[in-house]
Amino acid sequence: MSMNRILFFSFFLSAGVSLSAEGISFAEIWKMVETHSYQRKAKTLEAKAGELAKERSDRHWLPRIYTDVRTYHTNDPALNLLGKLGQRQANDADFSTSSSRLRPGNYLDSSNQPYTNLNSDTANIFAKDTLNYPGYNTYSRGSLGLEFSLYEGGSSEAYSKLQEKRSIGLRWEVEAIKDREFANTARYYRGIQSIQEFLARIDQIKKTEARFQSSYQLANRGNPVGYSGYLALKSLKNRLLTMEKESAALLLEFKDSLSVLSGLSAQEISPIPSDLFPFLESEFPYLPNEAQTNVSKAMGAYTEGEILKSDLEMAKFLPKVGLYSEANAYSGARSTQTAYNAGVYVQMNLYSPKELGSVEEAKLNAEAAKQKFADLKEKELHLLKILRARESSLRESYALVKESLKNQEEQVSYMQRLFQSGAITAIQFAEVLNRSADLAKALLDIELNYLSVRTEFHLFQEGKSNESLTRN
Repeated sequence: MSMNRILFFSFFLSAGVSLSAEGISFAEIWKMVETHSYQRKAKTLEAKAGELAKERSDRHWLPRIYTDVRTYHTNDPALNLLGKLGQRQANDADFSTSSSRLRPGNYLDSSNQPYTNLNSDTANIFAKDTLNYPGYNTYSRGSLGLEFSLYEGGSSEAYSKLQEKRSIGLRWEVEAIKDREFANTARYYRGIQSIQEFLARIDQIKKTEARFQSSYQLANRGNPVGYSGYLALKSLKNRLLTMEKESAALLLEFKDSLSVLSGLSAQEISPIPSDLFPFLESEFPYLPNEAQTNVSKAMGAYTEGEILKSDLEMAKFLPKVGLYSEANAYSGARSTQTAYNAGVYVQMNLYSPKELGSVEEAKLNAEAAKQKFADLKEKELHLLKILRARESSLRESYALVKESLKNQEEQVSYMQRLFQSGAITAIQFAEVLNRSADLAKALLDIELNYLSVRTEFHLFQEGKSNESLTRN
């Protein structure tokens, strides 16, 4: 069992009666969404990694200190010679070669006469070739160095700023995911109640139709007026069943979506009833400040990072200047000695074919990012205008349909009496019930659309009301 499920069952046991009898509050299910959200967890980890990358890049001005310790066994002539020189114990015997045996001076005395007996010079003919064939020897070498960059063409500074922009963008992405999940949670949570209320209205219309059918004999084909009313009521019944099935499927979809967000099973999701407008005013109040969405803010930070990449590419063509210092210790069979060196270095790419055009490429990518960001801001402004207009229109429509639905329910009662008195036909009564179903469906559509508009509109508002729900 996953940790999230364990946390849920612990909460469930402690909440017990609240969840089973009264349902689950929006604040409670939002906390579960926050705990369960894999997407936000992943993006939060990315943001933390971005913070670490930024901190690492900020330390670009600090010197690099390194060490290198190794012990090696070799018959390589160069390594052997360097090892002996590092011990400061090289001698003449270490430089013996086959060519030194053939020098004329080895065989002629000071009078240029050949030696007649062996001596120190003629004995060289038997000397080993120790320089080219030193044999196998073991050496140890240890280094401790320091490198301090004075100038890197601005690459380190540009990279540090780039990481900062990336870190900021990731943080805004985390907030954007929070906002979207909060909005979706509210939309599904309150939408479930709207669908359930619609199903209850449809069920009431079905019961009214069933009572009407049982009270009057309309299926007699010999009575054309009554039979046509029967057919109208039968069509109404089929239509109500279709609407019921479609809405039940939509209800399951909303519960499943909320289940994915929260980690609860669909059967465990039972919202606490609340009126539409009080719910939205509580969770999505109108705030004075409107701003870009957090998605747009993240893209703005990434765009600024793209602009910095051209500076990073330009630095590849500029010189790098620094100081260095290194202390070495050499050890072998003869001795252990130390050595030291320090200096300044200058490095610069005079010609690097693979880097040609990289600055222009970075500038083009930056310009493309600017255009995408401008397009996003323009679309957000357009969407904001649409949301304002739709919100006002839907609010007015809601009031009108709500009033019409109330009047229609009253009209159904009066139409039943009129039918009993023979003032209207069954067809007319069926039409009234059809109108009731239409108004119920219209009210559902308006409520769901209004929920979508208000939750989407809130993404543009600066300062979110859901801080009280432990969003930090």
